[in-house]
Amino acid sequence: MPPNPTAVLETRGRIHASAVELFTKQGFHGTGMRQIAQGAEVSLGNLYNHHKTKQALFAALLEEYEEKYTAPDTPLAKALSNFKDLSDLESIGEASRAMIRRFSDYIRLIYVDVVELEGTHIRRLFGGMRQRYEEQLGERLDKLREDGLLGDVDPVTGLMTATISYFYLFNIQQIFGVTKLYGVSDKQAIKDIAEIFRRGLEPR
Repeated sequence: MPPNPTAVLETRGRIHASAVELFTKQGFHGTGMRQIAQGAEVSLGNLYNHHKTKQALFAALLEEYEEKYTAPDTPLAKALSNFKDLSDLESIGEASRAMIRRFSDYIRLIYVDVVELEGTHIRRLFGGMRQRYEEQLGERLDKLREDGLLGDVDPVTGLMTATISYFYLFNIQQIFGVTKLYGVSDKQAIKDIAEIFRRGLEPR
């Protein structure tokens, strides 16, 4: 009798949830497949039916998260899709905060990848960042430049750097537990960072 697809997906989900919890607390090398199986309440043999190696399991987790992280329905993707001009920089800050909260486990897994596995995954993720921004914003930024609303600074670089700044802030607060990094509320920090980049991207 063939396996029930719903049951297979449910088992795989438990395996992935157990793996995420253990990898983010104990690291890659500190976590064993037997521990993951125990956490998922499956046999070790059943675990190996889903993932032949621990490396394959870790890679599957990162790929699964990356697909969700770069999906068009995320807060950041929506903010970029709705971006009309430099007055919308604050919305990128709010979206960045929401992304860090939603994907905190993914970010912790990326740290594990960087520290223990030479950062293979994060190179792929950031390596495609410019292309994603160009695809989402290119024509609108060209129009803003044609209308004289942007200066000489490359706007894609500017918006990427603004996003990275927001992610840095909220990553430190959410993942590292540092409150009020800049000594002000999140709302004020978002506004201040937006103003820095707004002035840098405006015509001189």
